[in-house]
Amino acid sequence: MMRFVRLGGVILFAYLAYLLYEKGVELKAMGTNADGDGIGISFLGLQVAERVPEENIPQHAKGFFVTSVIFVVIGLTLLFQPLIKKAIPSKISNWFQRQLEIE
Repeated sequence: MMRFVRLGGVILFAYLAYLLYEKGVELKAMGTNADGDGIGISFLGLQVAERVPEENIPQHAKGFFVTSVIFVVIGLTLLFQPLIKKAIPSKISNWFQRQLEIE
């Protein structure tokens, strides 16, 4: 059962990463071509920023790109969690044993 929950989480994070990446591409393509004082940025129906000046649009695009990478990393961590749980505790316990032997 946990396998399906983990797989659902991986799919959810991958989809959100894709949406964040697409929003970043959309903002990057817009560049500094904004009407008036700036643009409003919304994501999934939520207003992220009400009025973004033209010169700050590329920074917001980079923010969406970085967030999409973070979501991919979280998804990969969920995907490989069983392997991580097997590998890390043995290495940590071996390290602690060596430290105790040194002292």
